[in-house]
Amino acid sequence: MSAIEEPGKTSTKKVLTIIGCGCGGLILVGILAVAGIFFFVTKALKSSDAYTESIAAIESNEAAVAALGTPVTPSFFVAGNVGINNGEGEVDLTIPVSGPKGNGVIRVKGTKSAGGTAWTYDTWQLEVEGRPEPIPLGK
Repeated sequence: MSAIEEPGKTSTKKVLTIIGCGCGGLILVGILAVAGIFFFVTKALKSSDAYTESIAAIESNEAAVAALGTPVTPSFFVAGNVGINNGEGEVDLTIPVSGPKGNGVIRVKGTKSAGGTAWTYDTWQLEVEGRPEPIPLGK
């Protein structure tokens, strides 16, 4: 036995250890890649005009504040999409929010015309748990 080899370790065990570490490393890289994509997409959705306008609308809407309480806190998780191409856009977001009095979901669906700066919302409302009717956020 040489001085480099560990007692009791065969070359087969060494090869299996190297393969196991390689597979574990690939799995870790895959998990990190998925987490990175999720973080990037979530950040992109949260930086959209429709998202920031919706959060501001909740905070300034008396009925929403009465239903949820203050402060209103948006969830980390946002679902949906925002697409803008040559100035035209479509938005379809679901934003969970909560406050000391309850939980709700903001539903946002709308369009932006080419050359326009403002979104036109077809659906812009807060659905509060336990409340039969949504609270409109439109102006």
